Amino acid sequence: MAKSQLTFNKKERAKKKQQKKKEKLERREVNKSNNNKGKSLEEMFAYVDEFGNISDTPPTQVYKFKEEDLHRPVESEDEFLFGKVSYYNETGNYGFIRDNETRETVYFNDKLAGMVLTLNQKVKYKYTRTKQGNQISEVELM
Repeated sequence: MAKSQLTFNKKERAKKKQQKKKEKLERREVNKSNNNKGKSLEEMFAYVDEFGNISDTPPTQVYKFKEEDLHRPVESEDEFLFGKVSYYNETGNYGFIRDNETRETVYFNDKLAGMVLTLNQKVKYKYTRTKQGNQISEVELM
């Protein structure tokens, strides 16, 4: 008589496979019951109050705009900054201006400045932010 082909390992693998199928079906049922899709549009709204807090209830009163809310803040780029030339390379005709207040450096070259600047020269300038860093846009000697 031949021995049974079902060994202990085969039985265990079959049990594990059945257990995984059962767990997968249970997870599927839980996901179906906890499904958040298909909500109405009103349920998905989020409201922001005048202080920036997010809530799910609409505001009770309409926000009244104030006159100062409609004005743009004055940008620092509109005002001249003061500094002095902290580094200048004569062979490359470029250098850096160090701001008196923030101690930040701004790149310049003779073409951008429109004039030749020298080391430790005091200047009044405006700058723009570029991919390479801050560059001057206007320079005046003091």
